[in-house]
Amino acid sequence: MLEWLIIGGGIHGTYLSNLLLHGAGVPPEKLRVLDPHKTPLTAWRRRARACGMPYLRSPATHNIDLHILAVHRFARTAAGRPYADFIPPYFRPSAALFDRHCDHVIQNRGLDAVRIQSQALDIRETAEGLSVHTPAGPVAARRVALAVGPTDHLCWPAWAASIRREGAPVHHVFDPVFRRRTMPEFPETVILGGGITAVQLAIALAAAGSGRITLISRHPLRVNNLDFDPCWIGPKCLGAYVETPYTHRREIVDRARHRGTVPEETAARFNRLAAAGRVQYRVAEVRKASWSSGCIRLGTDDGACSADRIILATGFGPERPGGLLTERMVAGLGLEIAACGYPVLDAAYRWHPRIFVTGALAELRGGPSARNIVGARNAGREILKAVA
Repeated sequence: MLEWLIIGGGIHGTYLSNLLLHGAGVPPEKLRVLDPHKTPLTAWRRRARACGMPYLRSPATHNIDLHILAVHRFARTAAGRPYADFIPPYFRPSAALFDRHCDHVIQNRGLDAVRIQSQALDIRETAEGLSVHTPAGPVAARRVALAVGPTDHLCWPAWAASIRREGAPVHHVFDPVFRRRTMPEFPETVILGGGITAVQLAIALAAAGSGRITLISRHPLRVNNLDFDPCWIGPKCLGAYVETPYTHRREIVDRARHRGTVPEETAARFNRLAAAGRVQYRVAEVRKASWSSGCIRLGTDDGACSADRIILATGFGPERPGGLLTERMVAGLGLEIAACGYPVLDAAYRWHPRIFVTGALAELRGGPSARNIVGARNAGREILKAVA
């Protein structure tokens, strides 16, 4: 029987596997990461490439290794020096540097050797612990950590889904099949969205000379270097938050996250491209759409426009992460949830005596930063205290 089974091999699951193996001393043969992808961080890396992310929004101190200065130290090594590139504020690393550092950690910490390529379908209690059901059979573990992301719940406006069913070339940037670099060029591309993903995608397509690019957003560019106030990383804001009744926490999280915002340097670059006529920018709401004779026609509250293809950068829906797995867990194990459907966790991020949670699913405990890289570090610290 395993001591730990981590469900999810993204940033949160990979960091937690590193922490438990090398911070808590769990033997490698007693820990596994259950993930549908062949290699760690597959979905995270795919999304970064899809939108052309040049720099992380998080500082270099937010990383998957145990020491907060690990990326800085790596950047001074022979392996990291060619990729050493940081941007203010907060010494944010380039995506290339962060990616190489992740490879370095995964290889040197043996994190790719503790993976099971499969999917969790359900979790049930046994006399000795837990049984996690997968297509290949059950996996027995004393403890389970849920590190699932929101990737099953892409946000599709109704009009976009409708014309896509008719055959229109409408894509979502976070769809697993979307490949920016290998897509055919279209004369007119409309990107829908107003946050960092949409703006980065517009910049990347313009840089590649991919025809005429128009970004449509419901609001003017909102500049903010982080997607939450830094006070939410530590007790300055989290202290009062965790004393707040669960009935009010969803409202606090939704209000505190800076959704639909763009860092300063990304906004500046986009504005330069717009001023040079290399991208078009419209602040409008799409009210209707039609698809006919190879042309998409959009009706907005700022007039009509047309496109040969549309790429949605509208993020994820509000559904609880984990899909059927978390639904089955709530029903089968009688787990407590708040009105919004998210888990009610204790101070150790525990949802059940043997089940811990990290990532977006833990935001009613970890606050607005829970889904970010630093949220993985915060959750890991409390989980380690509970099981040490």
